[in-house]
Amino acid sequence: MYILNIKMNYFKTICCLVVLGLFLIGAIHLFSTDKLVLTSSTLENYDFNVNEDNFVSTLEKIHNSIDENVGKTIKVQGFYYTLADFDKNFFICGRYMVDGNSTKVAGFMSMYDGVMSLEENEWIEVTGKIIKGNYNGEIPVIKVDTITKIPAPANMYIEQKNSNH
Repeated sequence: MYILNIKMNYFKTICCLVVLGLFLIGAIHLFSTDKLVLTSSTLENYDFNVNEDNFVSTLEKIHNSIDENVGKTIKVQGFYYTLADFDKNFFICGRYMVDGNSTKVAGFMSMYDGVMSLEENEWIEVTGKIIKGNYNGEIPVIKVDTITKIPAPANMYIEQKNSNH
């Protein structure tokens, strides 16, 4: 037969429970906050929120100042476009740009591991961060965090409003 004699000190027990509770609350808050920060798709404010009106000017600004824009966040809508000489995880999130009498594809080089699941000319929204890349010279590349398939806009063309090429 065993006899267990425990002398309870209620003050110490309550203090320990309060400290343990605060620790658990802090841990839960820390881990849930980290998940929100790590998923850039939850951010509503991007350094560059590219749309039909600012597509060309934003593209030019980022290309002309790569070093200043590395690490900045971007959200852009366009169609999936690739060329045979692109590395397997690279594509363009682009738009058809009217420049005088010609039409060409203009867009943002993007890098994403799941690129093989996309189809040519499929409309997508891309979010990510700008990094430096190389394709016939140094260029900005979007390191993609999220890709969302979207319907094609009513007007798939943008006009080049600036003739600084």
